[in-house]
Amino acid sequence: MGDVHGRFRDDLARHPAPPLGDLVQQAVVQGRRLRRRRRLAQFCAGGSALAMLLVIGLAAGPLGIGADDTGQPGGPNLVLPGGSVDTGSPSPADSPGGGFEPGTEENPARSVQPIPFTTVIDTVRIGAGPDGELATTTPQGALELLMRLLPPGKTSGYANLESSGAGPGMPFVQLHLDRGDGPGMLRLSIYRDRLGGDPRPGTVELTEVPGNCVQSQMITVHHGGGLQVDLMIATCLVWDPKGTVPAPAVLSLKEAIEIAANPAWGTQLPAEYVINGAKRFPKLARSNG
Repeated sequence: MGDVHGRFRDDLARHPAPPLGDLVQQAVVQGRRLRRRRRLAQFCAGGSALAMLLVIGLAAGPLGIGADDTGQPGGPNLVLPGGSVDTGSPSPADSPGGGFEPGTEENPARSVQPIPFTTVIDTVRIGAGPDGELATTTPQGALELLMRLLPPGKTSGYANLESSGAGPGMPFVQLHLDRGDGPGMLRLSIYRDRLGGDPRPGTVELTEVPGNCVQSQMITVHHGGGLQVDLMIATCLVWDPKGTVPAPAVLSLKEAIEIAANPAWGTQLPAEYVINGAKRFPKLARSNG
């Protein structure tokens, strides 16, 4: 019996274990890519649903677009510029480059989805989180904090979009900012998972989707613990019945990074933002798309 065990050990020694480390790392990277593409698809779906709300509104007649006389957000058509409020204040890419899915041919009757590509562009320091009383992040609270972090300008077009987050405190919100050259659209998403494999805290990624004016540029800042903040800078105001409405990009990449890297972001916010947001946006437009 001892000889059998000895020969068995010798055989095992001649056949080293497979490189599981590489396999695990590849699986983690692929998982992150799939999660990012799912979130981008969710972002697109939100814009499509808001466009449908607009078309329905036009078919039904005027619905009082924009803010009311008190400066509060109005009804479902808030995705268009309306009343305003003053504010005082490379990693491996998902593809070799922009373009369309390989192996497809142009077909006028078939819509081909563009391929997003992502690059690490910076590393920043994430400061200490907020002290004091915290509350679960709401869409209204996220908008309240976002407005305080924006450069001076007029805001409008507030909306609550369907989030890709699987738990509470992960809203996906939208507003328009006018810095003097007309309104431009911004969208912000808070997302967290516990799957691991995320970049080190402070990693900044730039994702671009060729031909998609809603997702012209998206800054992602990783805060650690699976938390990331996505801030999208659009070059259009979603859709109208005749197509896209061109709009200026209202933030530089540096400004977007500073906003998304603020340590106050999380699935919980200081309670004052949640409370004040509920007061400022009592009738926040909602999209189910």
